Amino acid sequence: MATPNNTFHANDSDECHGVQCSCWVTLNYKALDMSTFSFYLFFLLVGLIENIIVIWINWRMRESRKESNLYIFNMAVADLCAVLCIPFRMTEILYNYHWIWGSLLCKFDSFLYFVTLYSSIFFLACFSVDEYVSLRYPFQAQGSRDRQIRRMVCVCMWTTAVLLSVPQFVYADTLGVVYIYCFTENLLFSYVTSSVILLFGFIIPLFIIIVSNVFTTRAMKDSSNTGSIRNRKIICAYIIVFLLCWSPFYITVFLSLIGEFLNCVVEHVVYYFYDLVECLTFSHCIVNPILYNFMHKDFRYHLTTCVVKYMPKRYVKEDDNVSISSDTRHIVVIT
Repeated sequence: MATPNNTFHANDSDECHGVQCSCWVTLNYKALDMSTFSFYLFFLLVGLIENIIVIWINWRMRESRKESNLYIFNMAVADLCAVLCIPFRMTEILYNYHWIWGSLLCKFDSFLYFVTLYSSIFFLACFSVDEYVSLRYPFQAQGSRDRQIRRMVCVCMWTTAVLLSVPQFVYADTLGVVYIYCFTENLLFSYVTSSVILLFGFIIPLFIIIVSNVFTTRAMKDSSNTGSIRNRKIICAYIIVFLLCWSPFYITVFLSLIGEFLNCVVEHVVYYFYDLVECLTFSHCIVNPILYNFMHKDFRYHLTTCVVKYMPKRYVKEDDNVSISSDTRHIVVIT
């Protein structure tokens, strides 16, 4: 979806007319577009593979894994949907931000992007709260009643994300004659949307994530075993990674809100990097699967057993001396 910096794409030339001369900034948009396209391609390929694997494994092992992984499954679905938006943005860059998909897909692309943005962050917050509740009340957190509560929470999170994103579908549209852009023309709506995104997409979830993880870390402090120390480090990584993935985007959103109070050159630079910073938000689509799935032994174990199960028998053999679980199955060793 086109962003406000498209207004300045014409500044690639050396010509200057009228009031623009009072704040003329020469910026290399071609290099920026190439970098943005490369990042999009990387996020598309890696994110597609990772999230499909996460959804596959979590769905197959839904009965044996912790109930809190329901949030991880839903987060992977949201991240996968976000990755599927990337080809539209890559096409925009190739056509110099000329939108070729029509008005309906313009609305749908904007709507789906914000649904996945909100839902992914919401499920991160839910997972953080659930980890603390499960640690504080381990027996109550695994009952059938709590499973129903988790499912209801997931439905509520998706519903909230959709409702917050509906205005994007209403106001996003195509504009132009020769070059057609996909963006929101209503300035007041842009300010309101940016404020809502900043509040519900970052400030409130960040507060919940930090508080929940701090309480979880404190609850683990009494245990000095290696596993507990490792878990505390992972929890710290949750917060740090969240800030690295989302802070640049929301700082840019905030600066765009106060753009009229900024120095003219600073405002140009903010809009110049807007598309790249928005692109980098897709990094959560490849970081989340690693941090919340691949780093955990049980997920790697389930992944290995699933992969080996579908391998041709000539590549595997059974080791009858080692049991992998309480049932009668045996470890399959790759030769």
